[in-house]
Amino acid sequence: FGAIGRISDYYCMDGVIPLSKLSEVLTDIGRICERHKLRVANIFHAGDGNLHPLILYEANDPSQVERAEKCGAEVLELCVKVGGCLTGEHGVGIEKRDLMLTQFNRVDLEHQMRIKTVFDPDWLLNPAKVFPLEVRLK
Repeated sequence: FGAIGRISDYYCMDGVIPLSKLSEVLTDIGRICERHKLRVANIFHAGDGNLHPLILYEANDPSQVERAEKCGAEVLELCVKVGGCLTGEHGVGIEKRDLMLTQFNRVDLEHQMRIKTVFDPDWLLNPAKVFPLEVRLK
């Protein structure tokens, strides 16, 4: 990652895919980035399907920042589409919370939020993370 940072700013993704889809997904990631007029450096754990595509962009150019974010969302949606998931080791946080509806339906998320509420009834721990704001339990 450090060496790439000398070349360009980058937006690091963290999706997981079935190993049988690796070649297909790497090709599709290239196409997605090309469509957004961005370059990509594919870094990944080939043994477990954990992908870290680094979407290269210029951080001082607002249009490139916007394109990088859209590109990243498409890459993660692709991971889910081929039978993988939104995150492998970096978590959901704020960045991926609105993509949770790509992987889970509302009922699944409601069940997950109920479990969180048992352990954190006032939602004090990471209050705006993980769950899409539009489906948050009241």
